[in-house]
Amino acid sequence: MNSREKLLVVGVGIVAVFWTATTGVSTFRDVRAKNYRMLKSVKKELARAEKSDARGREAQKRIYAWAKQSLPTDLDVAKSLYEDWLREQLIESGLYVTELNDKSSGGGNKRFQEISFLVSAEGSLAQLSDFLYRFYRAGHLHRVSEANLTPSKEGGTLVISLTIDALSLEDCKRTDRLSERLSNTPLPPLEEVSAAIVSRNIFAPYRPALLGASNGSEQSTTELDQVLAQARFTAMTYGQGGWQMAIRMEESGDILFFREGDSIEIGPFVGQIANLEGREAIVTLKKQRVLVRLGQYLSQATPLLDQAG
Repeated sequence: MNSREKLLVVGVGIVAVFWTATTGVSTFRDVRAKNYRMLKSVKKELARAEKSDARGREAQKRIYAWAKQSLPTDLDVAKSLYEDWLREQLIESGLYVTELNDKSSGGGNKRFQEISFLVSAEGSLAQLSDFLYRFYRAGHLHRVSEANLTPSKEGGTLVISLTIDALSLEDCKRTDRLSERLSNTPLPPLEEVSAAIVSRNIFAPYRPALLGASNGSEQSTTELDQVLAQARFTAMTYGQGGWQMAIRMEESGDILFFREGDSIEIGPFVGQIANLEGREAIVTLKKQRVLVRLGQYLSQATPLLDQAG
């Protein structure tokens, strides 16, 4: 082998060494990247498994808590005991029960069974409030799924129809008695609940009062409602003095004009025009600020969140 051939052999050997080294580094990088991706994937799977496990434990806690509220697992016993409990609460609330029937359809599966009762009764709104307070204060796994209230022809009382559903869970340990636990739902005192419900006419559309009657009398409040229902914001014009709104009194046909900053007094409705712009007016009343739009009656004014002091 001459010197040229020797140099050629050495050169080939060096190239082979470099190629082998490069291939080895590339292979190492590929393996490392693959392992990194695998580790990342495993971490994601682990995180999902941990979350799933946490959700499972939380669900198990809820099921355990619900089981303590469940009706007894013996369905016939559950129906009998719960019906007696319902009747007792209705009667103690002062309601006159005309019907209390089992309307269960057999809904449910291996884990739970549902029972339903149709309640028909008569009584006052205060008595109904008392029953509902008792109902939701109790710790049974139940709900009022449907309610229909109709004023009686004689007046003063309601004709009440309620559909009530309750559940019996397989995990419940009781077979022959109802839960004696109270509900965890925080409730205000019965007096506050009853006052808030009974003081309203539930058969009239709710509209926040724009101005409380000065003497708190029902007559003054009615007078205010009548005035606001005929005072219509009919026009908005812009001139040298700025915006001017027009309010037309439907009954008399009189048209009243107001500019920003003017006092407004229409019957018991007393306030000040705080802002006029475009098609809207903001009026400051004694206890709050209201927004009325062009074309609306004052009875349709919307209370604003930023209450006047």
